[in-house]
Amino acid sequence: MSRQHPALPHQRSAADLPTETSSTSFWHSQPSPLLLAHRSTRNLPQTADVVIIGSGITGASVAHHLLASQNGSSKDEGSRLNVAMLEAREACWGATGRNGGHCQPLLFESPHDPSIGHFELANFHTLQKLIDEENIDCDFVAQPGVRAIYSQHHLDEADMALNTMKTTAPDLHKMMRLITSKDELAQYRIPSAKGALITNVAARMWPYKFVAHILSALLTATDGTFNLQTLTPATSLSFDTASSAWLVHTPRGTIHAQKVVLATNAYTSHLLPAFADLIVPCRGQMSALQPLPSVRGDNRLNTSLGFLGDGLDDYLIQRPNERGGHLMFGGGQQHGPSIGVTDDNVVDSETATYLRTRLITALSLPEKDGTEFKATHEWSGIMGFSRDERPWVGPVPANADADAQSTPGPGLYVSAGYTGHGMPNTWLCGKAVALMVRKTLAFPQDPEWAVEMAAGEVGLPACYRLTGERMARALRAERSVEEKDCAEMERGGAGIVAGGRGGSDRPPSGYA
Repeated sequence: MSRQHPALPHQRSAADLPTETSSTSFWHSQPSPLLLAHRSTRNLPQTADVVIIGSGITGASVAHHLLASQNGSSKDEGSRLNVAMLEAREACWGATGRNGGHCQPLLFESPHDPSIGHFELANFHTLQKLIDEENIDCDFVAQPGVRAIYSQHHLDEADMALNTMKTTAPDLHKMMRLITSKDELAQYRIPSAKGALITNVAARMWPYKFVAHILSALLTATDGTFNLQTLTPATSLSFDTASSAWLVHTPRGTIHAQKVVLATNAYTSHLLPAFADLIVPCRGQMSALQPLPSVRGDNRLNTSLGFLGDGLDDYLIQRPNERGGHLMFGGGQQHGPSIGVTDDNVVDSETATYLRTRLITALSLPEKDGTEFKATHEWSGIMGFSRDERPWVGPVPANADADAQSTPGPGLYVSAGYTGHGMPNTWLCGKAVALMVRKTLAFPQDPEWAVEMAAGEVGLPACYRLTGERMARALRAERSVEEKDCAEMERGGAGIVAGGRGGSDRPPSGYA
């Protein structure tokens, strides 16, 4: 086993802030001139109706859906809002700008709770429709999703899941099939797999360009009601009972706000220490590989690939031929420190070697191709792993105090903890929080009803809802993220030595 595990803490410390410098993501190779070092106003605004902390796809979704009805299509929820967004680094420089570039709903992952599959499917179609309607140039291409399976027990679990879904979710069941034929596996470029789950609901995309479009549109079309402040980390929160306002503290000053939304994923516990053991940072690593002859031009890959098995949790898409045809390959987390790491300025050399060489055997490429791909970019990014493997979405309960020196108040919201599976979840999770904020502002006399209405409108799975009871249950009943990580490493055994990561304790989605 190539990675040493730290001693498991009894109580984890809060996450650090994002590092000032970071490794260079391929997705940042064409940055938006408007967004670089953007500050809508020279000075930090002193007040805002809503402050969003984080500028990835979740934060962009929250802002988009808060301001989409700014012209008042609804009598009760059309009041104009001033929204400020704070980002510690450049806009979309965190996980969204560093991920695998694929959006694949895992319809089979929760056979006993089909609300999750339906939500991920709705998220996918919502993104697809928005990108089409607004003609967003973000390389979005729908294509089959393939989950290549390399262990017998994972194959058995997939088969059982599909059988269960015949009853629990027949509509989702019809969208998937399990193949084991060697001929079919070879057609999907995975001849050494034991089997594969196939669905036609997947896509590849350039996530940074999508977010850049959304934020740029808000900056140019909202008459100054959207204020983006990059290079401005939120260092702490406190609640002022006298004014019933949240104080968001930064090195450049303090903003007073009625509502605060933490779209901070892995870094959530820096501002909300109660989440230190509920959302844990995890560093992942990615690469952009120049195509070898057997996967170039007409021989390119035409699916979104995930590799699942004992010791395997890798993920792959291929960019358009006319734009370089890079293979965007990520995973190999067992080769370097990952759990609890918030520094994405580091590219682990052993993991990088694995990513440059693994596809030769994974895709059974011919010897004439050589033994290694050439990487144009190698980078890392920080994911937020949820203790119970579900996102945390909604208002923070009063007993989850963001500042031990103050009395907690209403109006603090979270959408975070995607466990490496954000692309099929974040856009609608952000919309859910935006609707919760708008509805509680419109109906302050009944905030619980407003939150329920918002969650129902979006179809937010009940298990995603942030509640005090869920927090307590997760801490009491669930193994820690570190313990699950250790179990996966041990179960991977020889598979890890061969190069991979496995286990079904977390969604096998990689850095999606």
